[in-house]
Amino acid sequence: MKKTTLLLAAALLFAGAVQAQDWKEALKKAATTVADQLTDGKLTEHALVGTWNYTGPGVKFEGEDMASELAGAAIEGSVVKQLEKAYALAGIRAGAGSFTFNDDGTFSALLGKYNLSGDYEFDASTHVITLKFAKGKINLGSIPGHAYISGQELVLVFPVTKLVEMVSALGSKISSLSTVTKMLDNYKNVYAGFAFGK
Repeated sequence: MKKTTLLLAAALLFAGAVQAQDWKEALKKAATTVADQLTDGKLTEHALVGTWNYTGPGVKFEGEDMASELAGAAIEGSVVKQLEKAYALAGIRAGAGSFTFNDDGTFSALLGKYNLSGDYEFDASTHVITLKFAKGKINLGSIPGHAYISGQELVLVFPVTKLVEMVSALGSKISSLSTVTKMLDNYKNVYAGFAFGK
């Protein structure tokens, strides 16, 4: 409890430097997260349906305590920069991608120059989403990941090894991905992928 109170106090000290708009967005995200927890993930399950436009890499650190989450947040910026480079080589850039989840359990996606489709299953209580890609030019098979909605943002993340397989299938073998993988080797429960906005 002391650690949490101390972290909250530290965050408040830096609040003066944060713009009012940033606070509104932070509160919206926090409210969405709390509502999702209160509904055992059902909020995300219902909000997932629709079209989401790719905005950049997504990273999620899941930990048992606040300290591991803060450690993850400290390196998140570096991870995102490395992922941006790797994604760009595979043709995945902001504005050049989208995911559409339908309420009948199907999805379609545009990642770079690739149109993908298939079925999905979402477990609201664990946030585990399994994407079952239809066979086509690229056979990605079935890929488990996690889906989180925070405010108007969807973060679709996968275990790092699965992400490397997916992005490598969309482009050539990318050295930036091995850099990210090495960087994250020391962190447990780290997921990387894509962030989308409505």
